[in-house]
Amino acid sequence: MTDDLELGHDSDLRTPPLVGAGVVPTRGVEPLGQDAGFEVNTDAALFDSSFHDGEDAHARRFGLAIEHVKGSVRGRTFDNDVMRLRVGAGGFYAQSRRFEAAFYGDTGKATVSFVSEVEAAAIVWEAVAHYRSEEARSLLCVYSSDEAPDFFLGYRVSDDQRYEIGRLARVVPLHMRVLFSATEMVPLVGATSGAVIYQRTSAGKHVVVKAPGRRRPLMSGAGHY
Repeated sequence: MTDDLELGHDSDLRTPPLVGAGVVPTRGVEPLGQDAGFEVNTDAALFDSSFHDGEDAHARRFGLAIEHVKGSVRGRTFDNDVMRLRVGAGGFYAQSRRFEAAFYGDTGKATVSFVSEVEAAAIVWEAVAHYRSEEARSLLCVYSSDEAPDFFLGYRVSDDQRYEIGRLARVVPLHMRVLFSATEMVPLVGATSGAVIYQRTSAGKHVVVKAPGRRRPLMSGAGHY
């Protein structure tokens, strides 16, 4: 992939922990949200032993929680070749088509808007800038639907430690999700915390989903921090 973005200093980066290694919450991570509803986020599990154990182990660990969120959300469909995206009155979720272990769902109130390609690019660049400024707790970008897709996943453990897989690229992805955790209000989401998803649908539409605030994890200790 060409035109890759640099991701800061090497001293700030960490490779994924060894199988069985724990990720310890630290001062830099905000407390769990008190907003009504719940979330299921498997980002952390992609860096620990459950990723190496395969989808069967993941299904045993997260399957019921994922199905509960999906049953609560239902709603409109904004899918493409890499991600299923649903938004309804009961919340929203995004799930990888190729690896269903990659899932984020939230029962908080979300808004949906359609933007131009230029506006989509601006939203993605702003999200990347917030991630590089340590104002986002995770960032996912999927650039292709190939058998081995180009993607980037960054996950912040604390103020000075983060894990990353893949590389950021100077193109608008097919899918982008950013989860904010900032000390000041982030204009992109309208709060200090929350989720923003961008997706280019199979029909070529540019969809943006925003959900300010943070809900409590449905499965405490299972990939949450």
